[in-house]
Amino acid sequence: MISFFTKYKRLIFTIVVVIFVGSIFFVSGQVFTSSSMDAVAEVGGTKIPYQRFLTQVNRVLANVKDSGTEVNDVLSRSVKQEVFREMVIEELLSQQGAKMGMMVPDFEVAVEVQNTPQFQENGAFSPRAYYQTIYNEFQMTPAEYEAWRKKARLATKFKQFIYTSVKVTPEEAKAYYLAKNKNLNNFEKERAKITDELARDKFANIANYLLRQLTTQQEVKSYLDQREQGK
Repeated sequence: MISFFTKYKRLIFTIVVVIFVGSIFFVSGQVFTSSSMDAVAEVGGTKIPYQRFLTQVNRVLANVKDSGTEVNDVLSRSVKQEVFREMVIEELLSQQGAKMGMMVPDFEVAVEVQNTPQFQENGAFSPRAYYQTIYNEFQMTPAEYEAWRKKARLATKFKQFIYTSVKVTPEEAKAYYLAKNKNLNNFEKERAKITDELARDKFANIANYLLRQLTTQQEVKSYLDQREQGK
């Protein structure tokens, strides 16, 4: 299973690096109320729609099938868990970005929509293809789809902000290189690669720490088990 997700991590995950939050989510033991019946989770009071969760899971599983991989119950459950984590992480990061005053202008979403190949016909944006695709593949209205894309872009902006704040000193790069090699003979040739690799490692550690902090500040309720059991 680990090898599968390593191979298909770009397909399944949308975060810059794969971040496993583990068991930090608070799982509500309550029976569904009318306010949570259509949600797979709540993050800081914001509901994540169960239908959007199912749509994303089905898209991932369809792509996996198209790749020739057999989809069984174990794989299906694993995909559901990872999609769930990704959606919760996206919500956490977008909320944090909003708190810091980050914004995604409408024109950014408009440019993304117009440049998405699935929404084009003969190389140009097609309103008909746009409406048809988001309805058939996402079960969303244009307003819902664009709000989702704005939230996803805000989460990405916050991740980029974290990544650009990561600094690697020459001494750190040398120490990191020596820890993996016996000498510094080829260090100068590989300096850029090593610096980037260390920066990504630092980013992963910072991002994991930040997510742990955020989940102590923002209540995260999971309704996944209840919804899967039909309660």
